Amino acid sequence: MPQHQPKPPLPTLLVVDDQPLNVQILVHIFSPDHVVRTATSGEEALAACAAELPDLVLLDVMMPGMDGHEVCRRLKADPRTRDIPVIFVTVQNDPQEEATGLLMGAVDFIPQPVNAAVVRARVQTHLRLRQALHQVWELAFHDALTGLPNRRLLNDRLGQAMAVSQRSMCFGALIFLDLDNFKPLNDVHGHEVGDLLLVEAAQRLKACVREVDTVARFGGDEFVVLLTALVADRAEAVDRAGLVAEKIRNALAEPYRLSVSQGEGVAPLALEHRCTASLGVALFLGNAASTTDVIKWADLAMYDAKEAGRDMVHFYDPAP
Repeated sequence: MPQHQPKPPLPTLLVVDDQPLNVQILVHIFSPDHVVRTATSGEEALAACAAELPDLVLLDVMMPGMDGHEVCRRLKADPRTRDIPVIFVTVQNDPQEEATGLLMGAVDFIPQPVNAAVVRARVQTHLRLRQALHQVWELAFHDALTGLPNRRLLNDRLGQAMAVSQRSMCFGALIFLDLDNFKPLNDVHGHEVGDLLLVEAAQRLKACVREVDTVARFGGDEFVVLLTALVADRAEAVDRAGLVAEKIRNALAEPYRLSVSQGEGVAPLALEHRCTASLGVALFLGNAASTTDVIKWADLAMYDAKEAGRDMVHFYDPAP
């Protein structure tokens, strides 16, 4: 029997208004085919966004205490919430007020009393736009094969990690690794089988690190692991990074069991392949070096590991 595809999650809206009747109207318009959360003040709205990011915010302008303009300003100033579409919904049907809201970063302006068909259509338009932008972002910053961050996103996250390291004075580490016995698999069985191994290697790498760390595909059979916020003591940071590197080395050395297609109507061939890895590790502290330098150091350490015999971990530490 054909398997049913799971339904996509319902979009989540946050309705912010200090007037209960206005909130009830919008909840009625968007239920039950949206998850509708509500807030009756600016402070409550910011807390709701911090707890769980909505897909879109319907925001009143005139509220006691923190008004809608200030809520929008704070949402756009926070990297976690700045991409959430904000639609102002207000009785102030004034062109200058609308222009002010749009300049603050809102995507639309809907006067009250709202027309149900119009407000639904506008919300759906902005939800579709947000989904399309997310897909473009995924293509631009993630590897199409493994789904991992690509080199561009890695460089951005490394810069952020170095900024955090500067504030906390805790070391971070970059692990650069290359699969030692990958080319023969591609040469004998083709790139399709090689791709299967790369996807499995990516999953093993993700299982070796914390959620706050980053695993990226650098290109070909090269991967990079970014370890953030280790410890302030250099020797202990070396130990912790070394433990993760050894965990990765051991995980990647386990045999890969791959299913090789033999054509239509023929059972796939079960193939076992062993593929070790050589790893180079570079520590960083704050902004003492550039992201380019840190990547270069880890890359050099990885080549030292290969020259020393492969299936090894080698450290590069530029600090005196």
